[in-house]
Amino acid sequence: MKQSPVAAQRPEWAEAFFSARNRIRRWIQTSIKQQSLIPYRGGHDEGSFTGSWFGFHQLFGMPEVLDFARFLRDGFAEWSREQMLHGFYREGEAHHQTEIFTFFLCRLWRVAPEDETAALILDAAEHIGNWVEGIPAWYDHSEHRFLSWRIGTERTGGPRSRGYEVPDHFRLIQIALIAWEISRDERYLDLCRGYADRWARAILDAPADEPPTVIRSGESAADHDEVMYAIGAHHHGDSALDRVEPHVPAGTVDVMLDLFEMTGEARYADAAGRLCRALLPALGDPYSNPPGALLWRYRTVTGDTSLDEPARDRLHAGIEETLVGLDGMLAFLQQTRISGYAMTAARLYASLADNPIAADRLEERAERYRTLVGERPIAGARAETPCMVIETLSKLPIAGIGKRSDMLRWAWENELGGLRPTAALPPPSLMLGWQIAADETLAAAALRTVSDRIGLAASALRDGRHHGCGGSTIGAVASGHGRDGGYGNVTAAFLPLAGGMTRRLCQEEAVVRFRYGEGEHLPEEVASLVRLLPGAGAEVRLWNDADAPLTIGMALRQTPWRQVVLPPGKVAVVELP
Repeated sequence: MKQSPVAAQRPEWAEAFFSARNRIRRWIQTSIKQQSLIPYRGGHDEGSFTGSWFGFHQLFGMPEVLDFARFLRDGFAEWSREQMLHGFYREGEAHHQTEIFTFFLCRLWRVAPEDETAALILDAAEHIGNWVEGIPAWYDHSEHRFLSWRIGTERTGGPRSRGYEVPDHFRLIQIALIAWEISRDERYLDLCRGYADRWARAILDAPADEPPTVIRSGESAADHDEVMYAIGAHHHGDSALDRVEPHVPAGTVDVMLDLFEMTGEARYADAAGRLCRALLPALGDPYSNPPGALLWRYRTVTGDTSLDEPARDRLHAGIEETLVGLDGMLAFLQQTRISGYAMTAARLYASLADNPIAADRLEERAERYRTLVGERPIAGARAETPCMVIETLSKLPIAGIGKRSDMLRWAWENELGGLRPTAALPPPSLMLGWQIAADETLAAAALRTVSDRIGLAASALRDGRHHGCGGSTIGAVASGHGRDGGYGNVTAAFLPLAGGMTRRLCQEEAVVRFRYGEGEHLPEEVASLVRLLPGAGAEVRLWNDADAPLTIGMALRQTPWRQVVLPPGKVAVVELP
């Protein structure tokens, strides 16, 4: 174990860690207190807002999370006995009617594998392969294809809704994989592999910049509008990014990586890698959370670092050009003192100040600006206040990864009340940058942004129980909205940074485990920062905020526990092989 010199104060990443952790915990506690008074109401995504809670419980120990989840589960079970037929919706489609399973029950079972939860999942999963008599068939085993996007236990899609498959069908495969994990019944895994193989071939046979979004069968009578509706209302172009977008909320990459971990067969990793490469252009988009998390999971699971360099290039994109523009504006300002040049220089400076990768190159330019204008640029160094903007008027779809018309916008507010839209990298992209480059400033920026966003959301928004897919809820900020595939600021940035958590079978799974006292969790006084090394274990930074040494247990996945003594006021670096 390595130790840094005694620190005069908490490292920036530790300060941001404690702030984010405390705000997330306060939200969970407040939400449980309020939501426990409301019985289950039958929403198709009523449990989705708890998506980040299970990983938080694993890391910090919050048994009340499981108690509340059981309350919701039991409410769903009672409601479903009257409203459903044989454990699934009587009619619906593969996108919405799967969400109570993939985003809630499957997560719950992965963290607390209880018979009551397993029974609900298996009751629904039996329909995926037509294994219940008297229920309309959903699947063609001979062709390894689903018969319709519109599914149900009373009726499935008619002739104009058949003969095509879209990424949303992978949501059914996610349920089937959990059913296999529960039962070890090979029929589930066989179905999953047969179906995923068709898509893997289609993805790998297609040009790299044209990932497929639909597979049609010969008898398809579905018209263009029907197919485009099933692909997703947010698919609006034919660029590589537009074409890969439906695979994100559907979970295609996650399923391919799940199957690779289960079978070791390279075609699944290759298909996931092809889709991840298509996501690279979105890494720098302030509103795209999933790409950083999916690229990191691919890197961690496969050990393939070939995307590191293009990912790094995307995170640095535009910095050099903007610096040249800023220098040009400062030169013009020095010659002419025209106020327009000062305003343009300030805007360029602000866009760079949002990016920690560029921050260390701004000090000299800020001084030049102060000399010419009389004050430093207001942006940067936390001079502005983070704020949240709720869009309520526009219903126009938004192109890109992880976008909804009702999603929150993030901005900075100056002392006059003016708003400046953020140009910051999203926390999951910063998390990926930390994993690749081991730059603590990126991790600190990610944790600080998570803290800001959870704090803002919890101060003004609903939890998201009423609409788990919606974009303007606390749950959406934490674990993503309907186009994020479960990847939000907590699930895709905080949990990976704090515990090295990666998605596996619907739920974030702890790669680095901690034990303290009688429980498996981090002590209250310790901040952790995890960097996973592909194929080579993990490197963990630990800050002890207590006045005395603390002894904790640590383990990499299921390896034996080791005891680590953390001295006060120092950063300890622990390598887990």
